[in-house]
Amino acid sequence: MLNVYEETQIAIPGEWQSAVGELEQFLEANWELRSVFYEDGDITSIQQFLSFAGQGKIRTGRYIGTIAFKGQQLNIFPKVFKPAANDYDTQDLSLPLLMKNLTEWLNYCSRFNYPYINIKSEFEDTNDLRGLFVSLYIRYVKNALEHGLFYQYEDKTEDGGAIRGQIDIRDYALNKIPRGMADRFLCTYSSFEFDNRLNRIIKYTCKLLHSEVYGENRRILRHILLRLGEAADVRCKPSDCDAVQLSPLHGNYRVILGMSKMFLLNQTASYMPDVNESFCFLFPAEYLFEGFIGGFMQGLLRGRARVRLQASEVSLVDDIVIEGQSHGRAFTMRHDILVEHGDKVFIFDAKYKEISRLKGNPSVAREASQADLYQVFAYAARRGVGDVYLLYPMFRLEDEEDSAARLVIPFAEREVNVHIVRLPFVFGDDAEVTRARLASVLEAIFSSQSQTPEVTAPHTPHQRQGS
Repeated sequence: MLNVYEETQIAIPGEWQSAVGELEQFLEANWELRSVFYEDGDITSIQQFLSFAGQGKIRTGRYIGTIAFKGQQLNIFPKVFKPAANDYDTQDLSLPLLMKNLTEWLNYCSRFNYPYINIKSEFEDTNDLRGLFVSLYIRYVKNALEHGLFYQYEDKTEDGGAIRGQIDIRDYALNKIPRGMADRFLCTYSSFEFDNRLNRIIKYTCKLLHSEVYGENRRILRHILLRLGEAADVRCKPSDCDAVQLSPLHGNYRVILGMSKMFLLNQTASYMPDVNESFCFLFPAEYLFEGFIGGFMQGLLRGRARVRLQASEVSLVDDIVIEGQSHGRAFTMRHDILVEHGDKVFIFDAKYKEISRLKGNPSVAREASQADLYQVFAYAARRGVGDVYLLYPMFRLEDEEDSAARLVIPFAEREVNVHIVRLPFVFGDDAEVTRARLASVLEAIFSSQSQTPEVTAPHTPHQRQGS
């Protein structure tokens, strides 16, 4: 078992060196399944979990979680789990610590597909990612069955004494009449069946998982198998899932189908990896940060303000006019978090990037990406507000920041203030402490816009872009 941080280059583990091609195919297959849980906006068909750097090296991407393959388990931790910016020591990292934080983040994050499930209450005691996904899957299926059993029209072909559906005229003329069987008809018809391909896949997947669940999960699984008793017992393959057609009305079963394919692809009988075990469960860290902060604000300001995530009703260009003819808007602006608090509008852009502590740090303007500054400046200009906020995560063991930074950018006859704020993001032993720290920082933003120390952005054509 190997613990590493995201965006880190390491030597390819020995167990993987002789099977790099297989590993790449395995990662590609799991990359295609990620849309079951989240849409990360990356349309490339080439997996981004790991990159193969040559000379026996691999580099982890911006995805955190676990890859188990050929007897080696690679746990990828968020870069903000580092005690400080340049401290890459991994000795005190543990999978339960990662699981604790994932359950906290996912509990607030609406950008992931977890209908009916209270992540935090269900999985507080889960200490590995496969266990989390098994629990998720079991509860998905349980809730789907409780909302309604899945029936589907399936074509059936039968030879009988009555015409049902569409008769096979060729068979009737060439086989039935010459043999004196004019009262027999080969017919194809549609039947509304519970014993359909999807229910068979779910039943097979549940039986596959039965040996690795205990306690409440096993009780739920037995109940599921009882409900699926009329579905045939057949051995299923990942490719069987591709043959299932679902209507938009069955969105909950679409998630179940994707998870079923994931488990069929990543079959395993135990948690600790052996030479035959493979699984890959990874989350995009930047989406977790953005989704968690947005969800936390919604809870914090419930009843006091309107909090919208990914608000996109405004475009940078109102109209494209060519030869007097209007061609409509262009460049839709999508704000990570938009808060309407009283008579004020707050625009937040979450940036999952490493940035130095703010106090006594006039170079903070150079650490912020120039592209990010242009982006939020455009938001402020288009919305007509004087203050916008760039939000960055703090490292795991950092003390609270007692300062924020305000980059003052001249604009027409007024100024646009770009506030840089670092937020506690990593949960320790006492989750309430982290929540209280985060709430305190956010409340300070909403209560005042004029008490942050000012750091003026330097006006120079040679400003370096931050990472």
